Amino acid sequence: MKIIGEFSELVKPGARLTRHTTKLTGITKKDLMNVEKFPQIIERFIQFIGEDSIFVTWGKEDYRFLSHDCTLHGVECPCMEKERRIDLQKFVFQAYEELFEHTPSLQSAVEQLGLIWEGKQHRALADAENTANILLKAYSERDITKRYKRHGELELVKDGKLTEKAKKKMRKWVFKEMRKNTERPFVWSTFESSDTWESITERYYISEPTIELLKKHFRTAVRKAERQIRYLAEMEKNAEVK
Repeated sequence: MKIIGEFSELVKPGARLTRHTTKLTGITKKDLMNVEKFPQIIERFIQFIGEDSIFVTWGKEDYRFLSHDCTLHGVECPCMEKERRIDLQKFVFQAYEELFEHTPSLQSAVEQLGLIWEGKQHRALADAENTANILLKAYSERDITKRYKRHGELELVKDGKLTEKAKKKMRKWVFKEMRKNTERPFVWSTFESSDTWESITERYYISEPTIELLKKHFRTAVRKAERQIRYLAEMEKNAEVK
């Protein structure tokens, strides 16, 4: 695997270029004077990537943003089924468990993987180049087609008991799902079939004994989430009265 080409173009923004953006990116109003709008740029991008391609991003939001912009401008979006998209940030976090305790930023991953940052910070081309370098390294050291899982026991269980960190995570997971799912009573089978639990089990390898420990803490997590939801509802009600 090797880099065979690059695509980089500025897009005419729909909003005014702020000083903060110029300071952050180095892009000036002069740079944007003769650039084209999104529909023209995306057409050339589609031609550049061709039909036989995989969409590799650092984080899961990039393709959603691209799809949103295509819809906003009424243009065809590159057809990238989920199977043809790779969230490299997620892959690196899971495949290099020994290096990362938390989901890494792009710069952190470059450093931890022993690479050198290329280009200017906060510019799309530099982000793409560094993402590509990480992909090349991961491709040479790991199986890109494999779905790696972190070992949840490393941070969820100690001496056969849930850690305080695990209990906190469980409360967070349950609260998140209860905010979306109004079905009551909220039971383990509902949680187990949720997108939240699916995401957890995709991210971690969790053994049956650990799942049993999480089940035992589930009711406590539900009670705490219910109190938190009631408190937030009361706060919203008071805000409406004011």
